[in-house]
Amino acid sequence: MKRFIPLKKYSLYIGAGLMVTIIILFFLFAGNNESVREPSVLKVDQNKQVTLEDKQEKTDNDSSSIFVEVKGAVKKPGVYTFQSDARVEEAIRKAGGFTSKADTIEINQAAKLEDSMMIYVRKQGEAERQTQTAGASATSDNEKSQSVNVNQADATELQTINGIGPAKAEAIITYREEHGEFQQIEDLRNISGFGEKTIERLKNELTVK
Repeated sequence: MKRFIPLKKYSLYIGAGLMVTIIILFFLFAGNNESVREPSVLKVDQNKQVTLEDKQEKTDNDSSSIFVEVKGAVKKPGVYTFQSDARVEEAIRKAGGFTSKADTIEINQAAKLEDSMMIYVRKQGEAERQTQTAGASATSDNEKSQSVNVNQADATELQTINGIGPAKAEAIITYREEHGEFQQIEDLRNISGFGEKTIERLKNELTVK
């Protein structure tokens, strides 16, 4: 029996040695894993940094963008986005260019674009029509302002109208005092001496307002 005792003692030593070896290997393996992971973390941080820089650059680009509306005699009217240093020529080009009926004489294609700007391209002859319309409107307003108001004018003012003498002027004032204001020029029919032809002629020179 005594012969087996040393063997048992050696077995304990061997077992203890194996345990120490396993523990050392475990720590070495764990250390290698951490070393492998570190570059991965750095890589993620680098990617994150690049993403933030890209986002900042995109924000800067957005802040320098402007919006311009192009309408009228262009092929593709609409609202377009441009860089802040863009010109009218670029806006026309982006809107498909001028149509065959466009009047380009008043378009300064070298002008610099501004945010919320509206570029309107007139058709040929449109400027003349607008001028004629504005002139006719001004003439009409001028004629209206020169008309004599039969509800407010005195005898002297009424006699400035061709065809109204002292008798008719007094008749208009008397009628106005007895029946109230004229509602329309045709109410002059109720006064002696004012026929259909006379009233028709006086329409452009008299007013009730």
